[in-house]
Amino acid sequence: MRRALENAGFVAVACPVIVEGPPPDPERLHAAARGLERFDWVICASVRAVRALTAARGSRWPKRLRTAAVGKATAAAMREAGASDPVVGEAFNAKALWETLRSLDDWQGKKVLVPTVAGGRQELIEGLRKQGAHVTEVEAYTMTARPHDAIRRDWVHADPEAVILGSPATARRLIHAVGVDALAELKAIIAIGPTTHAALKEAGLSARMPREATFLSAVDELRALVSP
Repeated sequence: MRRALENAGFVAVACPVIVEGPPPDPERLHAAARGLERFDWVICASVRAVRALTAARGSRWPKRLRTAAVGKATAAAMREAGASDPVVGEAFNAKALWETLRSLDDWQGKKVLVPTVAGGRQELIEGLRKQGAHVTEVEAYTMTARPHDAIRRDWVHADPEAVILGSPATARRLIHAVGVDALAELKAIIAIGPTTHAALKEAGLSARMPREATFLSAVDELRALVSP
């Protein structure tokens, strides 16, 4: 992320809001990852989920496994892990992915692995189960919000002119920590994905949304805003 911003001519400053941690039950994750051959499908909602599953497995994913991803970046991570042609929804959210997947298989009795994180949205999992799929949820990692004081301290030190936000949870936590006015004073707010954009709009903030829900696309959007 930092390199992409610097290559585009920006000064990258960090203000961590929510930090990634290990899975709450590593052995359960390892068992699922080592047994990918037992599943008909693996569906991932984030690059973090793919990387956690791959690290727990310790080897490449089986080729015969059918896969699906929320977003192109997640699909690219799955291909890098060994997956073949992950299915991607028309929009970069779980609901849109389920609309795409619904007619792609007879889900009755299918074994589906979904790496998750606590607090994640359930539309896709609920849809699969209603169609008769046997869904195994396993928490692949944890996300812990930093204290408001620590976020405010880093925000003041960074003194940003623009911000890129990658999730609704990050957007809401940052707003709670530094206040709406601090974000409203920025020259630009870039929201990666429609749910992040919606969270900012709900707070009364105007944000730009890049064409694709990826960090690189967000950098391109930011560069277009400042280009003469």
